[in-house]
Amino acid sequence: MKTITAKHLWSFPLLFGFLGAIIGLVLRYAFTGSITNFPFKFVLHSHSHVMLLGFLFNALIVLLFTRFTNGIDQTSYLLYIALQICVAILLVGFILQGYTFVTILFSTIHLWISYWLVVRLWRHLVGEKTTIVLIKSGIVFHFISSIGPYALGPLMTLKMQASPWYQQAIFFYLHFQYFGSFFLWMLAILFQKTTIRLSKKQIILIVTSLILLYAHSLKYSFNHSAIQIAGSIGAGILIIALFKLKNSFLHQKLQYQLLFGILLFIGILNGLGSIPYFSNLVVSNRFMLIAWLHLLFLGMYVPFIWIELNQRISKKTWIGYAFFVLSSELILVFPSFFSELFSIAIMWLLFLAYFGIVLCISIVHLTTLFQKN
Repeated sequence: MKTITAKHLWSFPLLFGFLGAIIGLVLRYAFTGSITNFPFKFVLHSHSHVMLLGFLFNALIVLLFTRFTNGIDQTSYLLYIALQICVAILLVGFILQGYTFVTILFSTIHLWISYWLVVRLWRHLVGEKTTIVLIKSGIVFHFISSIGPYALGPLMTLKMQASPWYQQAIFFYLHFQYFGSFFLWMLAILFQKTTIRLSKKQIILIVTSLILLYAHSLKYSFNHSAIQIAGSIGAGILIIALFKLKNSFLHQKLQYQLLFGILLFIGILNGLGSIPYFSNLVVSNRFMLIAWLHLLFLGMYVPFIWIELNQRISKKTWIGYAFFVLSSELILVFPSFFSELFSIAIMWLLFLAYFGIVLCISIVHLTTLFQKN
């Protein structure tokens, strides 16, 4: 079954990544005010779900099955296909209706099928012991993260949509996906490819840091010294753990050295996020929150997945992508400065930056999609 399906596994994350990027670009264009009566929330839900589940989750699952098992089996492949059907329905359903019975139903079905798939992955894992521990820890985080979506139903029934707990339910899910499952799975794949071995102590420290870093999300809704301390400890542990790996990455290929530099930069930013001045900026400024989420997604996960595609990507595309991502981040962080500098409305500047990002994503994904098939 492996020889039949392996070449098709990448089709879905590549296609959904392209479609999600296009939807995001349309969303950015709508924010310029050029489209009247645009369903912003509906399209935003479609964009975020497709990129998170259709691209990032799919890509990491493909990498885990192809790198850490003896090949995807028939049942796991059918579960994987079922997930794609759910994502396709969510893509269209959110745009047409937003959060309704259909989208809630298929979001739940996707979650339940993903449970089944990752449990099967757990049972078929082979490889170096400490790397396998990272993957299994990520699977545990995948189950933990789903507490967030499950909490939304009761909170809506109790009419608590305006309460901080409703927002925290969403943040809980995002944190333990972005800085739980996805992060640990990425590290496992990265360490296998670079033949770097972690000790049990290092794994415990990294997992502990990711748990404590959820305090940064709590800071968005609550103000307590214990939250600040927990976040600071988590950030400190992560930075120390990453710095101890610095010498190991100095002997790797340039692409992995640069990727480690991005990881270290993300860790340092988490440290800055533990300082009240910077954490308050994110809490009070939605642009800063978007900049952080996009930095994780566009600045860390996308380059990692592109490297692991084993597809030749031209230097011009890499340079262009880096330029547009960096430009979009700077515009989000310093909107007034750039708006005055170029005498252009900030939403148009963001649209132009994201147009460049989507162009690069389209080149990489469509080229790889056609060549793999």
